[in-house]
Amino acid sequence: MEVRIDALRLQVAGMSPDTASQFGRLVAERLGAALAASPPAPGPARLASLRVTVPAPPEASPGSLAAATAAEISRALNGQVAR
Repeated sequence: MEVRIDALRLQVAGMSPDTASQFGRLVAERLGAALAASPPAPGPARLASLRVTVPAPPEASPGSLAAATAAEISRALNGQVAR
């Protein structure tokens, strides 16, 4: 699947600026890997926006939260493209 993301805005409460920056990089890396592993799309699709919510336990590490976030974005994108 070929995907172009113009902007990725993540909102996470309770993270320091350094942790938030690390989290953003991890989400981008894991999202790239998840989308690369996705099956080819049946045809082109254009989405103006996509919103997902990922609940996280208070003790979630940036890495585990990034993996869950990337997986949820990937599932949502695959669901939108399959329509």
